[in-house]
Amino acid sequence: MLLRNAKILFNNPVSLELYHMALVCPDIAATIQPGQFLMVRIQDRLDPLLRRPFAVHRLYPNDPPGSFEMLYKVVGRGTQLLSNMLAGDSVNLLGPLGRGFRLPEEKGSVLMVAGGIGIAPLPYLAETIAASGCKGPSVLWFGGKNSADLVCVQHFNDLGFTVQLVTEDGSEGRKGLVTGHLEQWLTQQNELPGVIYSCGPYPMQRSVAEMAARLGISSQLSMEALMGCGVGACLSCSLRCRPPEGTQEPHYANVCQDGPVFDGEEIVWDESSS
Repeated sequence: MLLRNAKILFNNPVSLELYHMALVCPDIAATIQPGQFLMVRIQDRLDPLLRRPFAVHRLYPNDPPGSFEMLYKVVGRGTQLLSNMLAGDSVNLLGPLGRGFRLPEEKGSVLMVAGGIGIAPLPYLAETIAASGCKGPSVLWFGGKNSADLVCVQHFNDLGFTVQLVTEDGSEGRKGLVTGHLEQWLTQQNELPGVIYSCGPYPMQRSVAEMAARLGISSQLSMEALMGCGVGACLSCSLRCRPPEGTQEPHYANVCQDGPVFDGEEIVWDESSS
């Protein structure tokens, strides 16, 4: 875990609420793995007091060396202040933090599922899998409320992914929820993917985990959670998981330390969130 200042290369809007920010920090770029995250603080400010968690969206090892990109959504005061920062400004980073994605053990097909801003950690994962020599077909199912949520699609196309788009209002791709169309698609495949990687809202993640379990597919889910510290001290990001073997007591993991990536079958899903 490192504490570093990073200079902003650009901070550009990609929709009304979404921004791409590129940063230069060679030490962080050299160590962070797909699915891990950073706790970000705006330099020289105590308001907001707490850092905000962000996944690395893409890595740029050569242009310039040690740079990477974050994708974030403006949802409150902290991200609003972040969206106003300019090239040449600096932010303070704590990380890399958490447990990231594991790469496929076999060279079979790969399926990714994203809901809204849940797309944020998946391009870096997709780049890493492609660089590992994985030759199996790769598919991304990407859902959002409307077409403005569906960003970064061309990057997945360039990596050789088949991209399936779904919007709740029907403004782009299929209409409805991504999980509804995904299950129908999976049942029509002659060969199921070896693994499902997913990131998005809790109800979507639960549907993906249950779908994967029914079909005998392993799933790795990057869980979204409110975080106060990012290092397991505040316990604000607790997630109920299955207890260790041989015990029956309720067991809670910290998304920041034990995740954010969990196997779908690890999680005890809240019935009220279905």
